[in-house]
Amino acid sequence: MSNQAQVDALEHLLIAVLNSSPGAPKSYLIEKAQASLLGSDGPGGPEQKSEAVSHLNYIASRIG
Repeated sequence: MSNQAQVDALEHLLIAVLNSSPGAPKSYLIEKAQASLLGSDGPGGPEQKSEAVSHLNYIASRIG
């Protein structure tokens, strides 16, 4: 299985969970994820962090 297939599967799982969870506000969860990506736990350098946050924003746009 390719890394992209794994990422796609996790992305769709995340969207399904966020769309069905009545818990914490989705905007709060997205903000926490952004902070994590931009912090020391985030991927690589500034370019990778920026790309990851951009993709997170794309995921956020797909949440109903």
